[in-house]
Amino acid sequence: MSTETTTISWGSRLGSSIKGVLVGVILFLLGFPVLFWNEGRAVKATKTNEEGASSVVEAEAASVDPAQNGKLVHVIGDATTADVLSDSTYGVSETAFRLSRKTEMYQWVEHAETHDEKKLGGKIERTTKYTYSKGWCESAINSDAFHDKGQYINPPAREELGEVNQYAKKAELGARTLSARQIERISGAETLKTLYRPVVTNEFFEISGTVPEPKVGDVRVTFSVVRSPKTITVVAGQNGNGFMAFTAKSTGSTIDHLMSGAIDAAGVFAAAERSNTMITWILRFVGFFMMFIGLSSVFKPLSVVADVVPFIGTLVGIGTGLVAGVIAFGASLVTIAVAWLFYRPLLAILLIGAAVALVVFLVMKFKSKPSPIPA
Repeated sequence: MSTETTTISWGSRLGSSIKGVLVGVILFLLGFPVLFWNEGRAVKATKTNEEGASSVVEAEAASVDPAQNGKLVHVIGDATTADVLSDSTYGVSETAFRLSRKTEMYQWVEHAETHDEKKLGGKIERTTKYTYSKGWCESAINSDAFHDKGQYINPPAREELGEVNQYAKKAELGARTLSARQIERISGAETLKTLYRPVVTNEFFEISGTVPEPKVGDVRVTFSVVRSPKTITVVAGQNGNGFMAFTAKSTGSTIDHLMSGAIDAAGVFAAAERSNTMITWILRFVGFFMMFIGLSSVFKPLSVVADVVPFIGTLVGIGTGLVAGVIAFGASLVTIAVAWLFYRPLLAILLIGAAVALVVFLVMKFKSKPSPIPA
């Protein structure tokens, strides 16, 4: 562990904050199209799911009905493959939909913890504490870039680190053929074996469990497989004896779902709509966060100027942060409301009408309240 202390002058901080104003303005403005687009995306996805749920037809896995060609079909069955996937480097092979190899090396990892302390006159004294720990990593860490170089040394990787996936070329769902994209989405991986090579040797051996005291430079290779057969549910367009993405007429969006287990059609589209809702809220937060960070950058020079007296600068920073948050929140709501008027006019009008009715009710209730009789 070591500590480094640097001083950042008030002038340097002010210059950096002024440069950040332009970036802040751009980030704030970009939040508007992100929020507006997200509402349109959410409505489109909902309409696609509704059309899919109303038009999907049940189909058998064991046989193919030519009359259903081009239609959106719901099929449940056991997916199978005869493809043998192999890794010649380590002599591993398995009949499976997917064979994954994850290679990790035990290495030193640097952690930097920074603390800023404001000083009179607007400068900042920045203290960075560097600590080091050991752990399994999927990428090589260059210890020459460490702050405490020479004390914590990682050897160069002798194997390719990271994850490599192989997929079956052909798989069936009864009498139907799965597409390459569908095969890649079959889940349910399980560990096949783990190989281990100590830093002092060139030989790998199989292990079970964890190594009690690994050394820096040790390598472990974990193989996992998605074995055949797997029970899956597919909702997609029927294309001969295979599948294709089904295009919804109302939106032009495509439907191509594959889920593990036996799930009825209603459950598939309910899950799709839950996913749509989650993505919608995530992107709403992203849009708000872009606006908030952008406005905070715009207001940053004010708190830096006030930091000549640290206590006043802190108060100004809190105040500008609150203002940025309120403006970003209000701008986000207005943008979403405008998007709703554009994408969901009927629902937006009903909500606006309900809000106006509530306000009128509260005003009338307040006015009808009898005045207290003076003593």
